[in-house]
Amino acid sequence: MSRRRRRSAFDALETIALVGAIGLILSPALKGIVYRWRLQNPRARGDAAIDESLEETFPASDPPASRFVDIPENRKH
Repeated sequence: MSRRRRRSAFDALETIALVGAIGLILSPALKGIVYRWRLQNPRARGDAAIDESLEETFPASDPPASRFVDIPENRKH
């Protein structure tokens, strides 16, 4: 019975090693495919969403409040 257990444990480790090796071999190919697809489909990168969010932000001349009292609503009169 222990021989059968050792054999199944070895088979599981062998399967894990095989899947890992296949993953290492295929990952550069998949990365290249995704890279080429992104070059052909520039909208897939989300640049439009980033541009829109940047247009809606405050201008650079308005610095953010650095202290609690810099916000007009928080000042005591």
